[in-house]
Parts: sequence; C-alpha cells; structure tokens
Amino acid sequence: MRRFTWMCSTLLAVITLTGCAAKNADMSINTSQLTETGLVYASLSTSDEYMYGPIATVRFERGGIIKSREEDNPVVGSLKPSELQDDYGRLVVLELPAGKNSLEYWVVTHGTTQYHSVDDVPKIGFTVEPGKAVYLGNLHIQTSLGPGLFGHKAIVDLLPEIRDRSQRDLEMFRARYPNVAEADIISKQPFVGVWSQSNPLLAQ
Repeated sequence: MRRFTWMCSTLLAVITLTGCAAKNADMSINTSQLTETGLVYASLSTSDEYMYGPIATVRFERGGIIKSREEDNPVVGSLKPSELQDDYGRLVVLELPAGKNSLEYWVVTHGTTQYHSVDDVPKIGFTVEPGKAVYLGNLHIQTSLGPGLFGHKAIVDLLPEIRDRSQRDLEMFRARYPNVAEADIISKQPFVGVWSQSNPLLAQ
C-alpha cells in the first residue's frame, strides 16, 4: 500500500465534517425536467468490515456529506448490508445545483476512532450540468486491519483513492434510475488515482 501521512483521534476530540447528510435523489426523477440542477453518482466504499465500520465520509463543497454505510438500527449500532460485491459500501446519487463543485475532504470512522489526513486534502473539482448525470467514480478508502485494544481489530494503514468502477456503478445506477436517458449520463470521471497530497497530480 502506498504510504502517505495520516493520523487518528478519538471521537471525543474529533475533526468533524460540517454539513448535512445528503439523501439519495428520488428514483423516479427524470433528468429532462431538471433545468437548474443535475445528478452526480458515485460508489463510496472501504475495503474491510469489522464490527461497526469502517465508514468513509466525504464532504462536497456544495451538497453536504455522504457516508459509505447507513445505520440499520442506531440503538444496537448495526449497519445496513453493503450494496457492493467487491467492497463494503453503497451507491450514492445526489441532485445538486448546476455549476462548479468539488469533493473537499474525507475521513474514516471505525468504532470510536476517526482517521484523517495530516496534510490538506486536495479538492477534486467537477461540474454539475443541468439535466445530466455525472459519474464521480468509486470513492474508496483502502484499509488494512491489525491488532487493536482489547483484542479487537483496528485500522493500521489506509489509502484514499478514487477508482474507476464505472461498469459496476453504471449498472446499479441504470437499474435504480430508469428515467435517466442514456444520452444524459456522463461517464468520464474528473479524476482517477490516489486522493492525497502525495500524488504529484494533485500536489499544491
């Protein structure tokens, strides 16, 4: 796994991602009726699952935050099953205002611990086009688990990356949003690669 600098903190002293949790767009939506907004879709995932998490969270410049997993029963701390075959996560489809936007930041939560980049996270810019559906890629946190406290597993290494899983994700998107015309789907991703300052393509 390629190295970059990250750190962890307990949720008592956590770096929070401000913003409202974004909800998936109505599955009956028709992009031909959207004049001031458009759709963006992406899969959000981690490579491991152990007890409660890990859960990846990503913040948009305009559009709130999204999480790789949703709670099934918050009382007992259970998560809804993963929607993805190869990873642990789900497909996210958002209706956002037309115009310039960006993916701003990521964090990973596992139990009572949050992991984040020490360096500034480079923004990934994209444009929301009215009446179109833009693919942002697979927003993925590759995690490695190892021994933690009290015999439980914990994250010992991680790598944030944006991958091309367009074939899988587009199939899911088409099945759930049948009213989106093929001509209105933009599958070209704004970026593919490691999402950190260690990537020379993103270094500022």
